[in-house]
Amino acid sequence: MEVTTAMLADAASVENGKLYVHGGAWSVINTREIPVTHPSMALALVFRVEYTEALEDHPIAIELLDEDDHPIGPRIDGIIHVGHPPRMVPGTPSFVPQAIRFNMIRFEREGGYRFRVAVREEEVASVQFRVLRSPQQQAQ
Repeated sequence: MEVTTAMLADAASVENGKLYVHGGAWSVINTREIPVTHPSMALALVFRVEYTEALEDHPIAIELLDEDDHPIGPRIDGIIHVGHPPRMVPGTPSFVPQAIRFNMIRFEREGGYRFRVAVREEEVASVQFRVLRSPQQQAQ
């Protein structure tokens, strides 16, 4: 299993097997003050599950880490389980979109952060971003 798409967005959802992303692919949270509580963000992911990996449980873990790889906040554990749709040609992979929303995450300091995505404890994606105090705000 691999992750083919991984990004941060203002919002994301999955409906009828399709990933909808609003305000995606950003990597900086600009703020006036530190600490800051960010009101809402989404982690948009697409997993590629090979035909031979289907019909198995795949434990996943998503956690927010600081730039020293210390956990700072939400950790989500789950399972991805994919079947074989009718008339699927053997050997064809399945693509599983996921949208994970996070509300009111508090960042205590400026710097780098990342969402680590692991399948069976092996990292398969890392979505990095920074929290920065806006230069205009620092001068005031």
